[in-house]
Amino acid sequence: MPTDFGVQLDWVPHAAVDTAVPADLTGPLQIGPWQVHVSMEGAHRCVCAASGVVSLLHGHLYGTDVTAIPALYRQHGAALGRVLEGAYTLLVLDAQLGTVRVFTDRVGSHRLYAAHDGDHVVLATRADWPGFHPRPLDPAGVAAYLATGTMFGGLTLHHGVRALPRATVALLGRDRLECTEYWTFAPGPLTGGVTEALTRDLAALLREATLRRVPATAGPLHLSLSGGYDSRGLLSMLSETGRDLHTFSYALGAPGRGTDSSVAAQLARHYGAQHTTISAYGGNLLSTVRHNAQWGQGVTHFCDEADAWALLTTLAPTDVFTGEQPFELCTHPLKTVPEQLKNHHLTGFSPLAWLRDHVPAGHYATLRDAWQAELDMITVRTLNWDHPAQRDLMLMLDQHLPHVLLPWRECYAGRAARVHTPFLDSQVLEFLGRVPLPALADKALFRAALMHLDPQLVRVPIAGRQGYEPDWNAQLIGQRVDVEQSVARRPSRVDDLLDPGLIRTLLGGLRHPTRQAVLKAGLRTHLGRLRRTPLGTRVLGVPGLRIGHVDHATFLMRLLTLREADQIVQSRPAPMRRVAAGGPDRPPRPTYSAPAGD
Repeated sequence: MPTDFGVQLDWVPHAAVDTAVPADLTGPLQIGPWQVHVSMEGAHRCVCAASGVVSLLHGHLYGTDVTAIPALYRQHGAALGRVLEGAYTLLVLDAQLGTVRVFTDRVGSHRLYAAHDGDHVVLATRADWPGFHPRPLDPAGVAAYLATGTMFGGLTLHHGVRALPRATVALLGRDRLECTEYWTFAPGPLTGGVTEALTRDLAALLREATLRRVPATAGPLHLSLSGGYDSRGLLSMLSETGRDLHTFSYALGAPGRGTDSSVAAQLARHYGAQHTTISAYGGNLLSTVRHNAQWGQGVTHFCDEADAWALLTTLAPTDVFTGEQPFELCTHPLKTVPEQLKNHHLTGFSPLAWLRDHVPAGHYATLRDAWQAELDMITVRTLNWDHPAQRDLMLMLDQHLPHVLLPWRECYAGRAARVHTPFLDSQVLEFLGRVPLPALADKALFRAALMHLDPQLVRVPIAGRQGYEPDWNAQLIGQRVDVEQSVARRPSRVDDLLDPGLIRTLLGGLRHPTRQAVLKAGLRTHLGRLRRTPLGTRVLGVPGLRIGHVDHATFLMRLLTLREADQIVQSRPAPMRRVAAGGPDRPPRPTYSAPAGD
């Protein structure tokens, strides 16, 4: 359910100061030295003429009405984020003090993108907001997406456009956004384990967090249900509310035995929920790419089941619950920083080493070096923590949640409904800092808490596989002509870095795997699962973490998505710069410093 907004600000220091703010926000506002133009697409706004405060909310709050934000801001100022519970980005314009502030929630569930060019600033909740156009492509963003599938560190396709980090209050200055954490998380003790007291405490917090979100909903509750622990724990708690409960899962063809969709249907029957199985893929590869580019904005990892999210709107949901949680660390301690990074898919450009033979050396070096510089900054922040488990947890909070999982929820599920993530409640996150890190391995404490709430939680066995992933290699082979025609017909600025001839070459080299190769791959997968069982670990030791190369089919799907995302942006007219007469004729200076890299 989009609640987007965009704001353009121009430095006009000598303009007449007027602390009055128009209720409709249709004209320019003068906020201190900034002339502000606001555009909204569903954002929750509150204009308080008495206090001179304007607030724009992207997302939703629990227990706080939007109309109360100005008074709370006057009371708490820069600490406002600490007293808000919800999934949000909040912009506050203070006409009396002449300040512009942005607050992001503790996990970065809703993004705000910023581009600061000295005297001109754009803040928006979408990475493809027209105010960011035209800007050159960012090689670091292109490289990060191609190598890892994700825009880590708040990167985007556009040079100088970054997502603000989680738990941040950002104060707009002439030269930069001054970003400060209003909530600092510290990992728990290095020793200890699951105890009865911790289990009871966490169970109570999980139940309270879930029930806290139910009154904010309208109509039936919809739950994205897989065959794992997290969503079935939500299913159990939501089924006790007495509300009309609908669950949905994805499948590709008939749900196979032991797949997410098959297990989800069984769980729904046990808990009395109405279940719908949605087709994950409709068969049109270019349509799926287009959905990913339009909804993912070029900043989310490729969504295999994008077609399912398109069909979800036919269920007319108003509120969707999902089971994202931070109570999971690697079962076996990862001793080196490269292993800790790889555990969250934070690799350098090495998975694309094969690309060196297909592109000019200068282009390859540009992509490799740009992403490596970003990865180096993430690595430096990771080294602030000494213990491997501390680093693992902080990478989960700083990178995996805000840049992998939650943008996907915001951009896909959030199109149709409000998205609720009870396990990321503020009180639950505060409790996380008390948990001994060994108790987070393999979700041990989290699973114990869910079992405490419902001892019958695993009456239906845990799913063994997803079962809805399309074979993109086969799809690319079957739809090769359509893909080649689309690439030839629709050029993109990405072509300046990666010539479209590369797409034709890689498409021409794709082959269906032989029966022998399929059998070998299945055997490796089966042995890999056995290798990671307690028995396999005792006999053979802790398995190493291996990151293979990005195969050609995966690379092509990512590249096609980036090209499409850039084409969407380029097709939109650039907005007019609107500056009051008499403003200084000072050229913009490229002084934007990315908050995520500070």
